[in-house]
Amino acid sequence: MEVGAESFAGCLPRLRRRILRATFVGERLGRLVRPHLFDSPAERYVKARQSVQRFTLLQLGKSGSDTESGFPRLYVVHSYNFFLFPSTLGIRDVEFTLSASSIQFLSHYGFDFNKFLKNGIPYMNEVQEKILRQHLLAGTWKVCSCANRDVLKKAIDEVTSWIDAAKEEDTMILQDLNGMKQCLSEAPVASECSFQVMVKKVSPEHRQLLENSSHDHCQKKLILLSARGFTNLFQILVKAKKPLVGHNMLMDLMHLHDKFYRPLPESYEEFKKNIHNLFPVIIDTKTVTKSVQKVRCTVFFKCLFPRVSSLAEVYAVLCR
Repeated sequence: MEVGAESFAGCLPRLRRRILRATFVGERLGRLVRPHLFDSPAERYVKARQSVQRFTLLQLGKSGSDTESGFPRLYVVHSYNFFLFPSTLGIRDVEFTLSASSIQFLSHYGFDFNKFLKNGIPYMNEVQEKILRQHLLAGTWKVCSCANRDVLKKAIDEVTSWIDAAKEEDTMILQDLNGMKQCLSEAPVASECSFQVMVKKVSPEHRQLLENSSHDHCQKKLILLSARGFTNLFQILVKAKKPLVGHNMLMDLMHLHDKFYRPLPESYEEFKKNIHNLFPVIIDTKTVTKSVQKVRCTVFFKCLFPRVSSLAEVYAVLCR
């Protein structure tokens, strides 16, 4: 099932239930940079860290597997593909790199770049969230997208020309603001109801009362929740402490750390400590197959797992 920004908020409760019921959770993100044969794990981490910091995530795959009662035991798998796009709400504009070979590869296999650009789920790490929270409390948050700024400027100009002649309690509906829905698409309510912007003129005292009300505080919490986007699901996964399964996972784990938790530390040891705090049980199927290949006492295992590396090769062997 594909999930984008428009449907993510509605899917989140169901995704939470899937994770809490799951026996384990599988993930699939990206590819590791080519390591040198003689690189130590720490040296490999340093090279991969530079790549992770430059590139963004376009899509993330997640599968939750839970068991059905009875014999033999059956696993029911629920798989989701999430289109992701960095949050542009209230934080410094995010810059990232795209490589020509990656674009060519994704295009060849039918990746929909429009879904990534137009319907990508926002996300941020703890450092970015802290900055946005501070701006929200101070009332200084802003929209970084140039297109969204143009939409908001048009709205401000229209309100400015109307408000001088308006009386208190007068209202107006902003017209021709189709782009405003795109601007506010990170809010969960935006895709679930008809969209209309109404402006009301109030007294200075009434405005101050509204700004200091609990409703205004709730609105700020909603903005923060919306801007966090996919990070909300990541935090559910972390709290659930389910076994995390992947293949050749170093780059994937580094992206998860950098994009949804904290910027990658320089120290490889600190990175390992953080990852094991986030995910106490990690199962890398590439490591598992290599371990099986080393078993010399069991001919069955040696025949079942020849020297394979990619996930597709492992799958082909298991399907024989």
